[in-house]
Amino acid sequence: MIKGSEIKQYIEANVPVNVYPAFTTDIENTSVVYSISTPKGGHVTSDNVELRVIGKDYDEVEGIKQQLIDLFSTEKTGIAVVLDRVAFTGTLSGGGFIYHDDLEIWDITSIFILKTKERNTHGK
Repeated sequence: MIKGSEIKQYIEANVPVNVYPAFTTDIENTSVVYSISTPKGGHVTSDNVELRVIGKDYDEVEGIKQQLIDLFSTEKTGIAVVLDRVAFTGTLSGGGFIYHDDLEIWDITSIFILKTKERNTHGK
């Protein structure tokens, strides 16, 4: 099972954006909000990861969404993403967008299914 802190660190290392769990109150800066659910456990887990890019500039928000798709969807390369504690392969499974006219911000969502396996780190 992948942890929220691992999602946050992976995004922050690759995309120059603020990253928050569950929600954000910062509507002045573009940010990514993540949530994770694990509908299937075991040796290899299936994690549903929802990433919401929230910001005022549609083109910037759309660009960050594409960067996140490139980070989390491994279908093109077929190569797993290897982090310190886990490795995963990912598939984009859905998404959408909404414009909050009261706040004048875009909220673009991408949903990924990650097949996650804990790495053997006993030798470290």
